[in-house]
Amino acid sequence: FMKKLKLFSILFFGYTILTIIMTYPVVFRFSSHFMCDGGDGFQNVWNMWWMKKSLMAGTHPYYTNLLHYPDGITLLFQTLNPFNGLISIPFQFFFKMEEVYNLVVLFSFVMSGISMYYLADYLLDRKLPAFVAGIVFTFCPFHFAHGLGHLQLIAMEWIPLYGLYLLKTYREDSKLNIILTALFLVLNSLCSWYYMIYCFVFTAIFVIFYTAKCGKVIIDNGFLKRLGMVILIFYVVMSPILMPMLYIKMTQNFTGEHNPEIWSADLESFFVPSGISTWGRRWFGGIWKDWTGNTAENSNYLGYIVLILSVYAVIKDRRCHLWAVAGFIFFVMALGPYLHVGGKQFSVPLPYLLFHRYMPFISFTGVPERFDIMLKLCMSVLVGYGITNLNEIILSACRNQMRSRSIKTIRRSTATVKIVFNGILAVLIGLEYLAVPYVTTKIEVPSFYRQMATDPENYGVIDIPSRPVTLYMATIHQKSLVGGYVSRPSLKALSFLDQTPIISTLMRGKPAPSSKPARTLATSVFADFNIRYIITHNDQHLQFLEDILQLPVVRRADGITVYDCH
Repeated sequence: FMKKLKLFSILFFGYTILTIIMTYPVVFRFSSHFMCDGGDGFQNVWNMWWMKKSLMAGTHPYYTNLLHYPDGITLLFQTLNPFNGLISIPFQFFFKMEEVYNLVVLFSFVMSGISMYYLADYLLDRKLPAFVAGIVFTFCPFHFAHGLGHLQLIAMEWIPLYGLYLLKTYREDSKLNIILTALFLVLNSLCSWYYMIYCFVFTAIFVIFYTAKCGKVIIDNGFLKRLGMVILIFYVVMSPILMPMLYIKMTQNFTGEHNPEIWSADLESFFVPSGISTWGRRWFGGIWKDWTGNTAENSNYLGYIVLILSVYAVIKDRRCHLWAVAGFIFFVMALGPYLHVGGKQFSVPLPYLLFHRYMPFISFTGVPERFDIMLKLCMSVLVGYGITNLNEIILSACRNQMRSRSIKTIRRSTATVKIVFNGILAVLIGLEYLAVPYVTTKIEVPSFYRQMATDPENYGVIDIPSRPVTLYMATIHQKSLVGGYVSRPSLKALSFLDQTPIISTLMRGKPAPSSKPARTLATSVFADFNIRYIITHNDQHLQFLEDILQLPVVRRADGITVYDCH
């Protein structure tokens, strides 16, 4: 046990130092800035805050009336990532939300490297190549790109461990392996539904590959039975969430689904650094600006060192063929339903089209380029194999040149050569994947939000325009929001915004009634639903609120205007 603890401590320290370097200048902004841009990151701040608030209050975390007040809304299809929320709870008692959010982000970088190390070390039994494989995985462009705000997607740390214990379940008849495989499948699901789906796709590839390679052995060794136990345990644990999701999906219509033709990986994006990359920002903007989607989604750059090492591994080492086949499949899936090259879509149908049409949960996700993380998983393993083979060649050449020297000298010299060679590769890969300065955002909170937090009464607030940062402000004032940014709102939840007079004008841009009826309606609506304040930014709806509704202004400062609805 102590030996394993010592190894984990060394890995934790090593990947932590590398994370501090690769996320510069976060270490100097840790307490003042969020490690995200001004978008979805603040939705995830609210998610963490809500997880703590709901569990402390004993309410269901997958439903809230603090958003889409007064009726509330289901969070089953929200990017809630409860795992991140749960691990953040102890820190929320002692630290600012900036620090809590940043700790979770940094944890994902460190643990993703460690988990990839364990998978690669199991396959290779070589510690230095395994450590470099961890660098490839955790510092790949996908991780930095989704660090812009997708906290659920940067939580990639459990994917390699699921792969590791799936392999162990195949090779060993162990109840512990079955339990751990199911556990890591559950943890991936509690981070992102995308990762749950990807793990199942990887499992299907795994089973088909070994069936084709080994025939009946996969049946005779009891693997399918053990895999069935994994799925059964997973179902028992996750059914309280998955079954309501299935029921609600069948009985309600949702909006917010992505169009996969827009969110497909451009073929160029695998070979050209994107806008998240230090080099992409500086030199390749004329190329990546034409790709569909955005920087968070089209950062699929492989890196030429990683690509060369991976190709070399496939050529030299038959042990890595599973990872080559899986990587190719995930690469094709990331391309989406139709081929995109240089921002142009070609009428070349691809396999993802079939999945999108005939598998409901695949179509509900709608961002095929996120399959890139599974490609990076496979390529990290391939890099490990490639380096292992190169190490053997280099070390063999060194031994041949030093045959006349003592065994102790040879061992010391070969160890030095190995460390230097692997270190050089790690540095080159890190430089190729460099994404500094890491994007951070500082938010100044208007004093009125803190003033509302001191008010013991419960009431509704309209804060417009509704943006992700509005959710962060909601964690400050802790009142109920009319509307609110949700990943997949149902049409039922949106009906209040669409059909309620005055609210529909403010929140959905519908035509305003004339002055006298509008004032009468507003008085009735605000009283009936106990809506206390309207907060606007940049004087939005100024004429409607002041000239037509004639609402009194209670605060105009810090970039907001606050209207009293009572």
